[in-house]
Amino acid sequence: MKRALALPLFFAAALAAVAYPAEVARVRAIKAARPAVVRIQGKASYAENEPVWGSGFFYSAHRLVTNYHVIEGLEKITVTFADGSRHPAWVFAVDKGLDLALLEVKASAPAILNFAPQPPEVGQTALLIASPYGRLNLVSLGIVSGVGPFEDAAGLGGEVGVEIYQVLYTDAKVQPGSSGGPLIDLNGQVIGVVDAVLGGPSGASGVGMAIPADLVRQSIQDLETYGYPQRGWLGVKLVDLSELDPVLLRAVGLVDQSGAMVDRVEPGSPAEKAGLKGAERDQLGKLLSLGDVILAVDGRPVKNRFEVIQAIARHRPGDKVRLLIWRNGKRLELEVTLSVRRPK
Repeated sequence: MKRALALPLFFAAALAAVAYPAEVARVRAIKAARPAVVRIQGKASYAENEPVWGSGFFYSAHRLVTNYHVIEGLEKITVTFADGSRHPAWVFAVDKGLDLALLEVKASAPAILNFAPQPPEVGQTALLIASPYGRLNLVSLGIVSGVGPFEDAAGLGGEVGVEIYQVLYTDAKVQPGSSGGPLIDLNGQVIGVVDAVLGGPSGASGVGMAIPADLVRQSIQDLETYGYPQRGWLGVKLVDLSELDPVLLRAVGLVDQSGAMVDRVEPGSPAEKAGLKGAERDQLGKLLSLGDVILAVDGRPVKNRFEVIQAIARHRPGDKVRLLIWRNGKRLELEVTLSVRRPK
């Protein structure tokens, strides 16, 4: 009997020895990172004075980053540190296009998180620290499930998140209140900021999405230096071809609905300087004639207005891009020198 037990116990000990270093690294990363993560709370009229929760983390001694949609419309914002102490916070700057916001507090950060210098690999461990349902700094374990384009920008509403051109997918559990929480690696470095979930809470029936660290880092640098984002700007209002009358599209020779129509060109914008033409409408807003239809940006076909916006957002002010457009039944190529969109 003793010999029979010895073999299974040997294999169990060997398995524990193999798994132990990974578990030690995971626990060490969580222990170091949790003090830098906060719960964000405030009141909003849309929530009938019920508290609204979100998450965020310190990247410097007095500033933290979260999602814009977490603090949008919030009043009397407070942040709760890992030790349970609460501190007032105010908005330092926002980046609606990437759905990011920077908050400032007078109290010193208990800890600071650094951003990973390299993009994560698909399959690597991803740890989420956040405050789902207002429960302070809970941890969820998963992996980086994939990297891909952000195809659900419309779900965030308005201009929020429309310039996120790439996201990390994760099976770490993302729930209400997790938004703004850091997704970290086993070194305790931030690989992404949790932004949304597809199809329900991830880890159950949904998939979590995070804004990659390199986008967040660039946004923070822009906001701290200039006060607003420094991404490329075209200066047009776009309409998806799927929203237009197919008969009208066929009349000008467009056989499918891939692309985005230029509805309006802003005066003095890069689009106006490059010669892009907007649509004609009557006083009631009825479409009389199509504007230019953007079919591709730098040789890459686009399906809708969000893909155009995201392609432009990959660039910095001063960059030149090539637009393939459809005008009067013909394909034309225009070169546009992008500028920065200044806050109104």
